Amino acid sequence: MPIELNTLNIIFGLFVFIFGICIGSFLNVVIYRLPNKISLILPRSSCPSCKTIISPFALIPLLGYIFTRGKCQKCKTKISIQYPFVEFLCGILSVIVFFKFLNPYIILDSFPILFSVDFTHFGRFHYSGYVPFFVSLWLLYTGIPLSFIDLKYKILPNSITLPGILVGFAMSCLNPDLGWLESLIGIACGAGGLFFISKFYEYFRKKEGMGMGDIKYLGFIGAVLGWKGVILTLFMASFIAAIIGIIWAIYSKKGLSAAIPFGPFLATSAFIISVFGNDMNAYIYFG
Repeated sequence: MPIELNTLNIIFGLFVFIFGICIGSFLNVVIYRLPNKISLILPRSSCPSCKTIISPFALIPLLGYIFTRGKCQKCKTKISIQYPFVEFLCGILSVIVFFKFLNPYIILDSFPILFSVDFTHFGRFHYSGYVPFFVSLWLLYTGIPLSFIDLKYKILPNSITLPGILVGFAMSCLNPDLGWLESLIGIACGAGGLFFISKFYEYFRKKEGMGMGDIKYLGFIGAVLGWKGVILTLFMASFIAAIIGIIWAIYSKKGLSAAIPFGPFLATSAFIISVFGNDMNAYIYFG
């Protein structure tokens, strides 16, 4: 008896959500350890206050924070709300990406060898249909740590942005809608364009504009989304940053000279473009 689509959606959605919060748990490790030059593998996670090793029970994504009531089990120091927030955000956005590009029937039809004994459809799988899905996940799983690191430490680590360019270029080579040439143009437009804009700003304002981290990150985004995507990302990020910047300037009473990290706006915009870019284009051109 075939399983109904609604039931499959719940099963796959739950699986993707659990996968997403597990990735989010790892990204919390990246956010804390990478700027502090600590290995991502060893030592084991410990309380920043009393250095007590955190139990496996307390490390369960989302549930660990709930069961420990957001406190260290030994010294009772409060655990940052960032940890469950990142896990939940990663889980929810992973589900959104999955159902935007895929559905249970696509998975079942692509991998019949895993889900049935009927081999008549074996060989139907083709990677190109999954490329947009993995592109959005790649931007999500790199954008979250880059955003939080930039907010906290005002840096965008080379250890994420530079490999991101290489992986993005490789993905584009597999993407029939993009290709290697448009990816290279995207890198040049992203990194090169922002570099010249930054120098232009620095020349006339006599102070630094964009940091090199932002420039490399936009090159990374260009490698993944191509030159059209990187231009849309830059415009959207600038628009959002301008609004948030004005609100922050009023709230902080520092005026428009108050500096805010640009990385989170790039990450947010790139993710939105990767997921909803085609829908936005259709709306713009056809109304």
